[in-house]
Amino acid sequence: MNKKTLGKAAAGLALVAAAVISYRTFGWGHMRGSVHDLHLDLSAPDALIVTQSLSTLPRDLLTIPLARDVLREDLLFYYEQNEDRLGLKGSLRRIAYEHELGWGDQLIRMVLDEPADVAVWRDADGSLQHYAIAVSRGKLTRLLEEAGKVALKDSQMRIAGTIKVDGDKVDVFALDYAQRRTLLLAAHGERLVILSHPGMLYHGKDGGDIDSTAEKTVIGLLGKDTAQRHQFHKQFQLPEQAATGHTVAVKADVLAFGYQPFFSALQAVRFDFSKGTWRSQALIDGAKLGKGGYDSRGLWAALPLNPSACFTVPVDWAATEPVLKALGADGADALAGQMQGPAAACWYGGSRLHTPVFVATRANAPDAAFGSLFTAAVGGKQPVAKPATQGGALRWQQPVDTAQGAAMPTLALSGNLVVFSADPKLVDQVLAVKRKQAAATADRLPDAARTVGVIAPASLAQLIQRETFNTLPAKQEPMLRGAADAHLVPRLNALKKYPPYRLMLKQLPKSGTAWEPLEWQVIGQ
Repeated sequence: MNKKTLGKAAAGLALVAAAVISYRTFGWGHMRGSVHDLHLDLSAPDALIVTQSLSTLPRDLLTIPLARDVLREDLLFYYEQNEDRLGLKGSLRRIAYEHELGWGDQLIRMVLDEPADVAVWRDADGSLQHYAIAVSRGKLTRLLEEAGKVALKDSQMRIAGTIKVDGDKVDVFALDYAQRRTLLLAAHGERLVILSHPGMLYHGKDGGDIDSTAEKTVIGLLGKDTAQRHQFHKQFQLPEQAATGHTVAVKADVLAFGYQPFFSALQAVRFDFSKGTWRSQALIDGAKLGKGGYDSRGLWAALPLNPSACFTVPVDWAATEPVLKALGADGADALAGQMQGPAAACWYGGSRLHTPVFVATRANAPDAAFGSLFTAAVGGKQPVAKPATQGGALRWQQPVDTAQGAAMPTLALSGNLVVFSADPKLVDQVLAVKRKQAAATADRLPDAARTVGVIAPASLAQLIQRETFNTLPAKQEPMLRGAADAHLVPRLNALKKYPPYRLMLKQLPKSGTAWEPLEWQVIGQ
């Protein structure tokens, strides 16, 4: 997990939702030339916002003390003065003025001030960038009739194509704005759908081909069938009619950067705002928890005290077998079959962001299989050292060169405990806890079995600050270093005021898949 990932973890909901509403889109070259296919499945978004008013979401985010102190009022300023929003507003005003129309800013207010579903997809770099907004609002018929007339004679607005909704022909409009960026808009009856990028619906040379799956999705969003209007809700196990406030749901695969198949029991996380309070939940599939379930007490008992950030996930060890075989590890089936329970990934202030320690447990997997895995995965210019027994633990080490400098990946076995890190000092610390020579994180957790995460904002902030300045030497990067001093340091200082927290999963679903409440508790209280 990289520095950007840890920044998101530190800010939690605040950064997830800020990314979702940031309106980052790409241009389509005025629909001339080759369209870059986005390779999105419009029927399966990565995140979903269900809100009574999108315009109030940033301010409601700032009711979270952490978000208020870290993001401050700058979030509201960015939201109101965002380049894309200002460009879109200016384009709509210009079109309304030149063509003597009455709607002006009405379209923006309609989208931001009304109940809406906002589905979001990842771009090729993994960031949440492409969105579809679906709203219900009266008076749309007149507005779109005017838009159809404008599209015939305006340089920034044109008809991109047509679709059929409930037997009616519906025009899809392309609106150019803000440095060659383009939105698609389609309306039918009281429904309006906005797509942030033409490639979400059209593809091929000159955007002449419509994607059949995307077309079916847009038709459902615009149609009379209520279930199809809210078709994304089902994927996130949300009711068709959302409660008042906001719901932000993000699939676990987004947060796990594509590794979610290895812990498929955890499917999504969700944040709800209602009556002035935010609550969080996790979508858990109880049938996929596997051997050992999600009981993390054995991991916390092995992890050293005071991590900067530490999380446990319910690993599907059987899903790792094809990867282990692809690496060329002997006994891959034995490894996958004999590992059990969840695994932990932890960062400590005395180490680096790119060298977390990973801890898991085994049943009867043979030692030789781990040695084979280590050799296959680490490689290196020198032969992998033979396992050495130190303090009752079996250990493999291999020096390697990385982009961050020299490292010493280390794998150790101690009883049923499996430990790996690119920082051998962290492996030593875990083994010291195992030998009862150092305090464990579990010593400060009243219910380690249901604790799934620990964050120490002060320690994490120091780690992020040190890593940031290591990559921005003042002499080589004076401008970026100055920006970090001016903008990043005050936010990290705000983080340092917060005590350590633990994330509690109070219960597991008795059967099937269900949203289960998550609780944030101050450690030591």
